[in-house]
Amino acid sequence: MSLSDSELQLLETIYSKQDGSAAISQRDLAGASGLSLGMTNALLRRFIERGWVKLLHLSGRSLKYMLTAEGAEEVLHRSLSYFTRAVRSASLYRDKIDAYTLGLAKSGFDILILEGPAELDFLFDYSCARHGLVFVKNPQKANRQAHLASASAIFVEARSVEKFDECGEIAPDSTETKAAHVQLADILFGCADYLLAKTKDAEAAAVR
Repeated sequence: MSLSDSELQLLETIYSKQDGSAAISQRDLAGASGLSLGMTNALLRRFIERGWVKLLHLSGRSLKYMLTAEGAEEVLHRSLSYFTRAVRSASLYRDKIDAYTLGLAKSGFDILILEGPAELDFLFDYSCARHGLVFVKNPQKANRQAHLASASAIFVEARSVEKFDECGEIAPDSTETKAAHVQLADILFGCADYLLAKTKDAEAAAVR
């Protein structure tokens, strides 16, 4: 994801959460937007400097981020440009994603988990619904651990996903991984049949 796309992702996340009365932490925004905590912090500082976002003090140390009029205008401008790109991307990648998802269903997978921000998540969602798979986007820690332990789940990784513990340090997965993993780029630019064959070979080797 480019810096421009990351900025739009975070601006839209702020917009989606600003109507609530609850405080919103940087960690909340990072989790909802699929960005790292460090990237979220850096972008928020940039948005405030540019006058796109303002910081409200609710009570005590509780904070809330809100779009300004200039920020709302920036979101609209970028969203229209993004929508044009997304339509082109959908046309280009739809058939590859659908063929890959159909192959997963035939191979016995039940769940597809997409991790990291991706412009194509709606295509995965639609394709999974068509072929009887459950679609999950950026699961939280407990759900993620459960999916990792399932041999019927496959993780599609749009980028490296940073997982933080309570102290803000990157935490390793504590669950034995039985789920399959594949990179989004391999699906879009590789061969679905080859990837499925590779997954089957790995499963066969594990059985032996």
